[in-house]
Amino acid sequence: MSLRKFMHPKNKYKIEPNFRDLAQIYPEFHQHVYTDLTGKLKFNFKSQESLKVLAKILLKHDFNIDVDIPDDKLIPVLPLRLNYIHWIEDLLEHANVKNNIVGIDIGTGAICIYPILCSKLFGWKMIGTEIDETSVSSAINNVKKNNLDNLITVEHADHNIILNKSLIDNNNNNSYLFTMCNPPFFNNNQLMFKKNKKKPPRNASTGNNNELFIDGGECKFVLNIINESIILSTNIKIYTTMLGQKSSLIYFRKEFKNKNIDNYTWTEFCQGYTKRWGLAWTFLSKDVLNLQTAPVIREKNDRKSLNKKSKDKFSVEFTFPLDDKWTDFELIIKSLKQWIQELKIEMKELKLKNDSSNSWVCNLKTYEDTWSHARRKRRLASRETIESKKPRLDDEQVNLINGNSLNQQINYTETKNIYLEFSITVVLINTDNIRINLILHNGNGGKIGLETFRQYLINKFNIKNFLKQKNTIKNCKNKKKG
Repeated sequence: MSLRKFMHPKNKYKIEPNFRDLAQIYPEFHQHVYTDLTGKLKFNFKSQESLKVLAKILLKHDFNIDVDIPDDKLIPVLPLRLNYIHWIEDLLEHANVKNNIVGIDIGTGAICIYPILCSKLFGWKMIGTEIDETSVSSAINNVKKNNLDNLITVEHADHNIILNKSLIDNNNNNSYLFTMCNPPFFNNNQLMFKKNKKKPPRNASTGNNNELFIDGGECKFVLNIINESIILSTNIKIYTTMLGQKSSLIYFRKEFKNKNIDNYTWTEFCQGYTKRWGLAWTFLSKDVLNLQTAPVIREKNDRKSLNKKSKDKFSVEFTFPLDDKWTDFELIIKSLKQWIQELKIEMKELKLKNDSSNSWVCNLKTYEDTWSHARRKRRLASRETIESKKPRLDDEQVNLINGNSLNQQINYTETKNIYLEFSITVVLINTDNIRINLILHNGNGGKIGLETFRQYLINKFNIKNFLKQKNTIKNCKNKKKG
């Protein structure tokens, strides 16, 4: 199952890159895509060279970052890197830190990908530490190539000391706010893929043994970081690391208990068909910074919310293809705006951080249900026209039929009782499908109110039969699997 819907909401690649457009813009990318028998454009994820070109093109196209990736080094998976970076951004916002941000990337690698993205996106100052001399040289070149040497420093690290205390002592002007680390996941005597694994990996494997394997695996490496962090204590505000295996997360939660570290949290990094885990801890008191209330993403326990403090948010969605009537994305948005205006619903469009012509988001607020009986009201109006000779109901009788008297009518606008407060996200998928997602935020209309508005949209788009047929096909497939 694809985990894309659980990606961090700020992650640019929550919406898939348009490979067709990239192939037209960049000739070097075009040679790594092909058209299958159905006419769909495909990318060769099994090729290391293709993955390298993809990483370079996405960095250039989406972030104006130009890097060199040595042949024998790890090729960064950008959605995963961004999930990690945006989580750190969440942690810093939770700590109410906005200025003078300085971070340390442990094992920055030949590309120096984390510091470059952090500095480029947020203007943070970063120090990248690396034990491999060739990777240090390559990382420095990439920093200079992007004119970020005023924000990023690359240091050659000692094999035996992960967090060099001299870095802390020499930083007179700023205190370090966080560390981050993408450790070698595998033990030296551990196979990267189990022999009994039924399916081969979806992507080509990249990176050399020093980047992927280490004596004791990630558990021993991260345990050394934790032990050093106990010594450094609050010299660094928030310590973080990525974990490649769920068993490691279970192990470290027990280790934290053994070491009396109770101010910590963890999250999940979901991208494509791969899941990784993030771990963060601090030695600050919970009165100063409580990580246990920090934003996290957890697929099973917190599927609808980024924040553990908030209640799970109910959401509904539907997907349908563009056709002769609904020909393009702009027409969909224009029609939605018109219907919202006709229903007298307050609307506030949200400007996306990464401006895209393939998505649209707005917040809506209404003080009454103006859509559930729209059809009935039209029928009544039509009936009154046809049967004009019959005695007409006066205003009081009409209100009695609707369950109100004239003296008991509710003015929602005046009392400010919110019936429904929700958001709409519209996304163009693969150039020919529309996905509309509704998320409930507040209101006494609750889940039923949101469901009825979804049905209203389905009726307006006239896709009820399409969705019914789609659901029938899905049920048949599930029966065959069973």
